Amino acid sequence: MTLPPHVHRTVSRGRAYYSYWQFRGTKQAGKRIPLPGMPQNADGTPNAAWWAAYRAASDTPLLSARAGSVEALILAYTTAPEWTSLSDGTRRNWSLHLWRIGAAWGSLDVRAIEPRHVLALRDKFAATPATANNVMRCLSSLMAWSVPRGWRGDNPCREVPKLKGGEGYEPWPVEAIEAARAELPPYLWRVVAVALYTGQRLGDCLAMTWAAVQGGAVSVKQEKTGKALLIHLDRDLRAVLDDMPRSAVTILTNSDGRPWTVDGFQSSWNKPKPKPVADGGFVFHGLRKSACVALFEAGCTEAEVATITGQLRKMLEHYSKGINQARMARVAIAKLEARENEKRRGLYSSALEFVQQRAGRSSKSLINWSGRSGLNRRHSAWEADVLPLNYARAPIGWIARSSRGFQEAGRGRSACGDPMRRRRRADDRSLSFRIGRHNG
Repeated sequence: MTLPPHVHRTVSRGRAYYSYWQFRGTKQAGKRIPLPGMPQNADGTPNAAWWAAYRAASDTPLLSARAGSVEALILAYTTAPEWTSLSDGTRRNWSLHLWRIGAAWGSLDVRAIEPRHVLALRDKFAATPATANNVMRCLSSLMAWSVPRGWRGDNPCREVPKLKGGEGYEPWPVEAIEAARAELPPYLWRVVAVALYTGQRLGDCLAMTWAAVQGGAVSVKQEKTGKALLIHLDRDLRAVLDDMPRSAVTILTNSDGRPWTVDGFQSSWNKPKPKPVADGGFVFHGLRKSACVALFEAGCTEAEVATITGQLRKMLEHYSKGINQARMARVAIAKLEARENEKRRGLYSSALEFVQQRAGRSSKSLINWSGRSGLNRRHSAWEADVLPLNYARAPIGWIARSSRGFQEAGRGRSACGDPMRRRRRADDRSLSFRIGRHNG
């Protein structure tokens, strides 16, 4: 059975003991309160005394599990095969949301719940949109499970949209990762590195063994999905593994050199972190998204990323939206710049060819002549390279700076506007005079 939030189980001399200890291992840790007996009786039914003590310790209202109530539905759901088939991590996370739902609605009749009630529950957690949306997902699954079993006729959550801004955890930026590398204790940084370079969830990272590392890759069977993955080791991760002590079967160990437990790691992780990590509010699961982002930025497809992270296509499509947009924008600008460069080269060739025909001189002599004449001093850097003649001052200034201009110039018309048309004859005379003087 999955325990409710802040309940811890310890085993001494073969006997299990339970206690309520809020935020254990952190500065916010509350008082440890022992709970009597077991949460379930021998026949699998809830132990009323244990749950009453839990509710008293957690300030959760005492709820009656009468037939048809939300609390009765939660108890039925958490003993169903659909619940027990979930991974430990999923049950651990969803237990928190189920008890939130039970604390708010436990005595309500399941059939009486309407979309307006769901909306009010969602808005209760609006300060943290991710939490609100996760509660809605959990509640929607609970209601969907209840429909074919006769608890109610529909799922009221379908009419309630998710909150914006609760689309998951932010990936870690480079400065946060570098701060973690420099400031975290080695036994914590190693967990961060494994999560970052493999893209796996915390539980899967902690469960990796040295025996699974072979041929430059590590074999992983994901706890949540059951998928078997073979992940090739990044060179940075290989460097981290080479520096690790091998004091246990698992790759990752705590400060005592023993395998981590999820609760033990969370207690250590809740301690003060490097400033960029703490100030940015980055959580451990964001490293999984960081791995996806890095793979997408490297040009990997969604199918290729899925072979490493084991995620569903829908989730990867969500992760890749911003990355693909940024990558396509870079490609678009690169194409634009390439086209502009091509046009400039074509403009230069057309201008040089036209001037050569008019002046009867070679390309090399024209370029030398324009440079000695000081005709290109007012151009920008790229114009000086691409267009050696200053069309605004040169005798052939009526030549347009576009292919259309050259065509119109070839037909005897100016492409530089009416004022230039009036100067054409004077420019032609000046051109002949200057070239003749230059040759002389």
